[in-house]
Amino acid sequence: MILPTTATAVWILAIVSLLCLGSWANTLKLAGKWRFEYFYYDFVVGILLCAGVAALALGSGRAEELTVSDNLLLVGYRKMAWALGSGIVLNLGMLLMLAAMSIAGMSVAFPLTLGVALVIGAVWDFAITTQANAPLTFMGVALLAAGVVAAGTTYVRLLRVRREAAQKALTPDPRIKSKRQKSAGAALVIILSAVAGIALSTFPKILGEATNGDGNIAPYPAVLLLSVAAFLSSPFFVLFFTTFPVTSTAGMPSGYLAGSGKQHLMGIVGGIVLGAGLLTSLMTAGAPRNLQPSALIQYLLNNGALLVAVAWGMLAWQEFRGGGDRVRMLSIGMVVFFLAGLGLVAFALSPK
Repeated sequence: MILPTTATAVWILAIVSLLCLGSWANTLKLAGKWRFEYFYYDFVVGILLCAGVAALALGSGRAEELTVSDNLLLVGYRKMAWALGSGIVLNLGMLLMLAAMSIAGMSVAFPLTLGVALVIGAVWDFAITTQANAPLTFMGVALLAAGVVAAGTTYVRLLRVRREAAQKALTPDPRIKSKRQKSAGAALVIILSAVAGIALSTFPKILGEATNGDGNIAPYPAVLLLSVAAFLSSPFFVLFFTTFPVTSTAGMPSGYLAGSGKQHLMGIVGGIVLGAGLLTSLMTAGAPRNLQPSALIQYLLNNGALLVAVAWGMLAWQEFRGGGDRVRMLSIGMVVFFLAGLGLVAFALSPK
């Protein structure tokens, strides 16, 4: 298997992972008016395609070294089961986050979902890290939680501004008593994101059971098994979300065939980007310790995807446009909270 052998290669892989994990959702935006459930069918195909090509081209390209098939023959069934299980958990978390994103956009769904996942992950890591600095850890957790609250508050305020602007744009008939319009539902977005965050906080732990310890699965077969499980289980998840929709009317699986070539392509590309992010993240973590960045830098690179996604949503897609100064200040505060929280947790959990 082709693995990084220099510190420069490890750094490149870490940066590629950060960019991929924070950028894949742009493909749903580029797909236009396309249900996230149908997008997900192509999305899991893209993950499987990326994993399969990587396993064949990079994981089995050198016959004189351990190949993907060799690694799968050597590992135990329990490790393989953990890798397969991680793909199922990934499906649940991703679909819930996509549901939130289809309502509120990247700038809200990513910080809410991944913020919750970061808070849970930081507390979990503190519980199992003997040398962690308790005051700094919980200060960091508090800042991350403040970032989550700021993200939710920003969206609530944005909905209020847009509702007021829509009401002003209409000329009401004084003879008719106006009724207050209902918004898309900030509570629904927050609930979807919170549950998605809980699911995604367990994903790296489950995958870690397969890739860490004695007899671990190498990065290429781990992502391959993960993608197979995601591909096989996705129809059941998608059927649930189309039957009990969160953003529109109920849909049928046959509606997937009504998509354009561009929409199907965007789904596959999105899966490839996410698959590349997962693979490069595992390759970075599996590199020799002397080649890896410091624990502090590695934590920031591994968990900074939400900031990349927020940058895409705020700068490229202008998702907070028209929100006014208060929304702008809240969104800036959200970013500051997450940056400070990530830095403190990274410093507190890194070995001294």
